[in-house]
Amino acid sequence: MLRKILIVSLYFLSSCSNAKQNPIIENYQLGQKVNTPNNTKVVLVGGCFDVLHYGHIQFLEKAKAEGNYLIVALEPDESISRYKKRTPIHTQQQRAQNLAAIRYVDKVLLLPPLKGYKDYNQLVRDVHPNIIAITADDPQKENKLKQANLVGADLKVVVDRLKGFSSTKIIGRRAGCNS
Repeated sequence: MLRKILIVSLYFLSSCSNAKQNPIIENYQLGQKVNTPNNTKVVLVGGCFDVLHYGHIQFLEKAKAEGNYLIVALEPDESISRYKKRTPIHTQQQRAQNLAAIRYVDKVLLLPPLKGYKDYNQLVRDVHPNIIAITADDPQKENKLKQANLVGADLKVVVDRLKGFSSTKIIGRRAGCNS
């Protein structure tokens, strides 16, 4: 009897602990509702996060502070090749694992190649966030404001872009090294 009580007590304590559960890495399909825990303030961010750096961590921390469940919509490798005009350093799966290791991230959505504004609108509908978090100089700021309005979310600028922290500069520095 004592053993059963101990087992039940341990189960109860582990299920009620405040320890963060492992982030979920999930393949996203256009038109698929994204599940989130009930009664949470969901924050959505998006990006490539190819060469993870201090600026990214600051952005994710500030984004998470706006709510209590942070979802990262992670662009596919094709998007890095197309928009950044270079081959990704890390695959989408590797980038997802890097993001999942960050304590602020609750879910990483592996995006398929999305084709323009209409597909990104659908993504926002499927996630239905309370907040869309961006950097001050986000080139898609106007589009993201429209998408936030589509679902009744707020668009929040959570950080200015930090000077000296960019994946492109980091890659350039690496290319200049002889090691």
